[in-house]
Amino acid sequence: MAKTNAFKIAELIRVFSYDTSGDVITTSKELDTKHRTSSSLTTTATTEVNLDTFAHASYRAARYIVAMSSGSDFHSTEIVLVHDGSAVTMTQYGTLKSANLATFDADISGSDARLRVTPASSSSTTIKFHRVLVGA
Repeated sequence: MAKTNAFKIAELIRVFSYDTSGDVITTSKELDTKHRTSSSLTTTATTEVNLDTFAHASYRAARYIVAMSSGSDFHSTEIVLVHDGSAVTMTQYGTLKSANLATFDADISGSDARLRVTPASSSSTTIKFHRVLVGA
């Protein structure tokens, strides 16, 4: 069934609220765009996997905020990567952790730039991230 414009407007209004005391508009929904997104991955292996990929022809750089947890351990870091179409340069900074839960690498594979993660343990590790892309 097709959604009417009235339904779409009602859904939009439903997720926003306005705080008059602080003059702030808030939403209960995550806002994703083609340049900004959030995702997560849970793994129980120590093999390297893709945490995220994006089309390297469309975007030149990416910035990630990554938060990981395994049991009561935590590990958070920021990652910035930039590429020239064939190689990726990456830096990691602002790391806060109770244990080293993973290592990161980045590369180009086919038409994609990839952020790769290798968990440090075979215990269940949850990795969540927010990504911002910058056009080529």
